[in-house]
Amino acid sequence: MGEDHFRVVYDGPAVEDGEMDVAQFASSLLALGKLIENADAIRSGEAGRVRVRVQSDVRRGSFDVGIVVHWLDGVKDAAVAWAMTPHGAGTISLLGLLGINLKDVTIAGGRGLIQTVRWLRGRRIVNRISLSDGNTTLLLDDGDKIDVHPTVARMVEDANVRQPLEKFTEPLREDGVDEIRFEEKPGVPEERIASGEAESFTATSAGDPNSSSTFRATYQIKRLFFDRGRKWRLSNGAQTIQAEIVDEGFWARIDASEESFSKEDYLVCRVRMDQWFTVTGLRTEYVIEKIEQHIPAPKQDLIPGL
Repeated sequence: MGEDHFRVVYDGPAVEDGEMDVAQFASSLLALGKLIENADAIRSGEAGRVRVRVQSDVRRGSFDVGIVVHWLDGVKDAAVAWAMTPHGAGTISLLGLLGINLKDVTIAGGRGLIQTVRWLRGRRIVNRISLSDGNTTLLLDDGDKIDVHPTVARMVEDANVRQPLEKFTEPLREDGVDEIRFEEKPGVPEERIASGEAESFTATSAGDPNSSSTFRATYQIKRLFFDRGRKWRLSNGAQTIQAEIVDEGFWARIDASEESFSKEDYLVCRVRMDQWFTVTGLRTEYVIEKIEQHIPAPKQDLIPGL
């Protein structure tokens, strides 16, 4: 049985102190294993050729674990060699197709699965054209196009790949994880996915929501960002959501320094809830269309005489 190694690192405020949501990270790592196994099955046409295991090696300041891919006896040959090993020189490796490590492989446009999904940004593929050089052109509904390896073209539209890819990147949609990166050597990233890119990795196709509703609600600020497009973490006491604020008047006040915020302030908002049916289930997103009122957090009164 052969083995290949790489590292996956989760980094951000949530793990800076060596603390993490164990269930969240366990789910993400399980999804990564399923992603690798399913991707190899698509590439080779044969399931059960690899098994993925985790090496425990948690480093303070980030959640850093070793990933070991075990190749079953008789299948680790030139056709399935990984880019970081000397085996199968000149072949396109599974890591390269996934986009985890591209430095030692040559594929169309230099893009594997991760880079192609990032480029798509959720846009819909309307046609695929096989090229004379063996690659595939993906045509999008907005007229844009890209040339990719034919296996990558199959992966980006396969639910058995896109579903675990979405689940693997789930920590990036939560508060406190800023990036996930892949490393062959500790501290030397080969590829990274940032929290701002997380929505590109959802398994839904682009298009209008299956349902949409608007309501008025009051939320307490749990985490805020002054970069447009970043999602604020908000709580109504019973539910915590992440929502992008698209109120231009609000941003104009921010730019003019007319608004000052504390973490526990309240916002009275007009909220739009959009929902899509996807291969992973129901996907829900929130957008703050209008900030109607900003209520500062109550201040604790000082005890007289102190």
